[in-house]
Amino acid sequence: MLAVVAGACARPEPAPPPPPPPLSEAPLAESGTAEFAIGPIAQRESADGRTLFVEGTVRNTGSRTSRQVKVWVEGLDADGGTVAKTEALPTPQEIPAGTSASFVVELPNDPAIKSFHVEAVGR
Repeated sequence: MLAVVAGACARPEPAPPPPPPPLSEAPLAESGTAEFAIGPIAQRESADGRTLFVEGTVRNTGSRTSRQVKVWVEGLDADGGTVAKTEALPTPQEIPAGTSASFVVELPNDPAIKSFHVEAVGR
């Protein structure tokens, strides 16, 4: 007599993947800021007296190199009102921390202009 034995091979189940690592947060170090100091500022008239040239420097007092810097110069009257306004791109445009760039703008030589306001913005 023959005996037939039926059976099956059991394959081991694959191991489950390990759990993901726990999430955690840590503060990032500051990347630095773009900060500027203006000055000194000087003005001079054109030879024909029709134009004022306002020139000065922008110093990067921040902690990283600044780019895309623009300077706005306003000619103000005695009451602080804007008489004329223009913008300039200082040279060089890339200003490493602790260094300066220079600018020159032209404004009409209007006798109402008594002072200037200069502002710099950049990345």
